[in-house]
Amino acid sequence: MDKREPVAGWQVLVASFTILMVAFSFALFSLPIFYPFLRKTYHWNAAQASAGGSIVLLLIGVLGPFIGKLTDRLTPKKILLTGMCISAVSLMLLSTIAGLTQYYAFCVLLGIGTAAVSLVPTSMLIAPWFATKRGLAIGVINAGVGVAGFIAPNLTRKLIETFSMSNAFLALAGLMMIPFVVTLVLVRGVRRAPASAPRQSFAKAGDVIKTPMFWMFGLGLFFAAHTLTGIQQHLALYMTGHGVTPTNAAFALSMLLGASAVGKIGGGAIADKYSSRVSLLWSIVCLALGIAGLLAVEPGSPVVYWSAAMFGLGYGGVFNAPPLIAFEHFGTERVGTILGLFMMFFGVGTSSGGLVAGMIFDRTHNYANSFSVDLVSCGIGFLLLFAAARLGAPRAVSIPVRA
Repeated sequence: MDKREPVAGWQVLVASFTILMVAFSFALFSLPIFYPFLRKTYHWNAAQASAGGSIVLLLIGVLGPFIGKLTDRLTPKKILLTGMCISAVSLMLLSTIAGLTQYYAFCVLLGIGTAAVSLVPTSMLIAPWFATKRGLAIGVINAGVGVAGFIAPNLTRKLIETFSMSNAFLALAGLMMIPFVVTLVLVRGVRRAPASAPRQSFAKAGDVIKTPMFWMFGLGLFFAAHTLTGIQQHLALYMTGHGVTPTNAAFALSMLLGASAVGKIGGGAIADKYSSRVSLLWSIVCLALGIAGLLAVEPGSPVVYWSAAMFGLGYGGVFNAPPLIAFEHFGTERVGTILGLFMMFFGVGTSSGGLVAGMIFDRTHNYANSFSVDLVSCGIGFLLLFAAARLGAPRAVSIPVRA
C-alpha cells in the first residue's frame, strides 16, 4: 500500500480487519460446526440444520442495498457498532433455543446484525483511504475473514466439547466486545482522502440496473457465491458422514477458510494489476479445481485437505469481488446502494448454495451430487464473467471521508 496514506487510514485498516475477523466471521463460520450437534440434539435433518446459516447469508445479501443506503446517509461507524450489538444479542438468544422455530427466529436476528458488519459498511469505511492500492487494502481486511475461518471452527468445536453448545454461543457473543472497542478507539473524525471516479457515470442506482454490465457481473457473482457455501456449509457434514472424525472435519474446514485469507490478498493484488473481472475469473478456476479434488478422492484421504485449501483460495477471491467491482466501475462516493445491490446477488447466491446442497443430499443421500451441481454453478459463473467486456481505467478525485 502507498506509504503516503495518512496514519488515520492505517488505523481504519486495523479496525476494519478486526471487524471482519471477529464481528462478521466468528458466528458465521462457526455455525456449520454446530450443525452435527444440532442434528444430534434435536433430531433435525441436514437441510433443517443448515437452513440457519442460509437464513443468515440470505439476509446479508437481501439487506445489502438497505445497509448501503443507511451507510450513505449516516456513517459506516454507526452502522458497524449497531450491528455488533445486534449480533451479540442474537448469539445470546441462540444459547437458549429449544426448537426449530426459535433457532430460525434468532438466526434472522443474527442475519440482521451480520449484514450491518458485512463487506458493505467495512468496504466503504476503508476504500477512500487507499486510492492506489484499493484492491490490496480490501484483500487485507477481508483476510481477517480467512484468519477467523481458520480459528473459529476449531475454537467452536473445542468450546462445545469442553463446555456445551449453549456456552459456546455465549462465548461467541462475548467476543463481540473486541471489535466494538477497537472501532470506538481507532475510527474517528472526518478527513479528506483520494478516491477513484467511476468508469461510467450514473445519476442513481436505478440507472445502473439498466446496464448489461450490472447483470453480467451480478449473475456471475450469484453463481460463484452459490458455489462457495454449497461446499463450505456442508464440508464438515460430508466428511463426518463418511466416518471422518469431527476433529479432522473441522480441520478441513479450517484449511478451506484459512486458505481464503491468501486468496483474498492475492485476488486484491490481481485486481489492482489487471481488473476485478480477471481476479474473479482466477478465483473461479481455483473453486473448480478444489471441487474436482473433493469429487476425485475419498473423504478420509489427506488430499481432501489440499483440495479444501485450493477451494479456499478461490473462496477468498470471490469474497473480495462485490466491493472491488463497485469501486472500480462506479467510484467510492455515495456508492453504498450500488455496492449493496452487488452484495444482494452475492448474498442470495451464498444463501441458496448451502440450502440447495442440503436438499440434494436429503433426497439422494450422496454429497457427490450436491458438489457436482456446485461445479456446474461455478462453470456458469465463469462463462458469464468471461463474456463481460472490460471497461476503461478510473481516474483519481477527492471526496470527503466520514467515519
